Amino acid sequence: MTILNTMPIWLSELAVKSGSSDVAVGLLASAVLVSAAVGCLFGSSAGHLSLPRIAGGLACGGLACAAISQTIVLPVLFAGACAVGLSQGIVLALALSRKDSEATTLRMIGNGIAVGCVASFVLLGGLFATGLSLLPLLAALAGVQVLLMLQKLPLPGNGNTQHLDWTEDLILLPFFICMGAYWTFLEIFAAERQLGGLSGWLAASLLLSATGSFLAGAMPDRITLHARIAGLLLAAFAGCLTYLSRTEMLIGASILINAFGLFLFFPLYLDRTDAPATGMARYLLGFALGGGAGSLAIAVGGYPALAVAVAVSGLIAWPALRRSRPKPDVPRS
Repeated sequence: MTILNTMPIWLSELAVKSGSSDVAVGLLASAVLVSAAVGCLFGSSAGHLSLPRIAGGLACGGLACAAISQTIVLPVLFAGACAVGLSQGIVLALALSRKDSEATTLRMIGNGIAVGCVASFVLLGGLFATGLSLLPLLAALAGVQVLLMLQKLPLPGNGNTQHLDWTEDLILLPFFICMGAYWTFLEIFAAERQLGGLSGWLAASLLLSATGSFLAGAMPDRITLHARIAGLLLAAFAGCLTYLSRTEMLIGASILINAFGLFLFFPLYLDRTDAPATGMARYLLGFALGGGAGSLAIAVGGYPALAVAVAVSGLIAWPALRRSRPKPDVPRS
């Protein structure tokens, strides 16, 4: 989660080493997220722990090589980024496909995402204070991940508990795409409107994300449906407000609300989807498509069009959440 959360920073470092343009960096980000989505789908059906362990080692090695290399040619950069994304998706699938009780699954998802957000905040704060490169630290973090995975862990589920509902999945996809577009253009929007730097607000948003995820993991089942709806609507309407903002304070506050709402919704969504790893794949795929969708909205009607798209995506998803389906049967631990 920390590697994914800090992706804009380490992609910028890689862009400097390869001499890439902003367009190439955007394509690179999409390649990482699409690869991670594929990894989640592929890793959820893994029948042996060797695959995620190898994937974790590949991610560690790839980040270490990127940290050591002074220059990287663009084809190698894309291949390496896709390999790291695929590897991280497989590792995510291992945790999300565990066979646990219902309460334990939600708590694991919520707390895991919260820890990832807090770790990202600490890491980025340390980088700001010291000026160090992020890549060696991420390589070391991936190495710790591999060591943890060498312990005895439960195997992923066998996929027999899926309850597919493509209607809900398709209705939620525009929301994920618009959330990807929302986060893609924040810095560009603030710069064009001369609203000041957003680094402090974005760092604080990680703490709000962690708070939302932690609360989701601790919620009793009787109110999770209402919490999912509240989180989705908070994210959608705060996202809309962001791109209508005219002051730094307003845009900063809306970023914080969006982060809290999105990460309150997200663990609860994963817990109720057909399979958490599959839900994570859909979420990552939506974010990967966000850059292109956001560019199209801005080209058609500027930032107000993007604001409307974000709000409408939430309204489209709302009815699907209200028609809550039974939770997939999960073997009791």
